[in-house]
Amino acid sequence: MDVPLHHEFDVTVVAVRPWGLEVEFQDGTPGLIDNTKDPAWPSGDRVSVVGTALHVVVIDDQRDPVRLSALSVDFEIARTKRSATSG
Repeated sequence: MDVPLHHEFDVTVVAVRPWGLEVEFQDGTPGLIDNTKDPAWPSGDRVSVVGTALHVVVIDDQRDPVRLSALSVDFEIARTKRSATSG
């Protein structure tokens, strides 16, 4: 799957790790949300999020798995960058 930098996607959480959330795109492509990019970390029981959908933005498309964020500030940055390149 093509996962371009600064684009938004819906992903499914497949595992919770001490360093963040492992997720998958609809086609099975893996991704990672570092715990610093998860607005709910460390509060609450993160294990319960396995199987849920999250809306995320790609913040590093060169890593394997791609790095994602669920923080509103990263969505704002990405939207600004996308609008600057589309105009």
